[in-house]
Amino acid sequence: MNIYIMQNKELLQNFREQIDTLDREVLYLLSRRFTIVNEIWKLKKQENIPPLQEDRWNEVLENKIEVWTEFWLKKEFIEDIWNRIHKEALEIEK
Repeated sequence: MNIYIMQNKELLQNFREQIDTLDREVLYLLSRRFTIVNEIWKLKKQENIPPLQEDRWNEVLENKIEVWTEFWLKKEFIEDIWNRIHKEALEIEK
């Protein structure tokens, strides 16, 4: 086998391993986030605060867009991700 092909395969494998590690970290962080959401839900329930607070959500989303566009991610991508995360959080708070 050509040495360049072997090096490329090793490089590809290395990149895949890095992605796998990052994916695990993302999932771990999401899990931690939803644990905190559950605690927020308990507090909101005690205080009779509705799960959805529109002003807070708009503030959060705008902040995420500002921060993540610094990393050259598309606004639509960020909105899609955070809307899905928020939807899941609202499910926890029901």
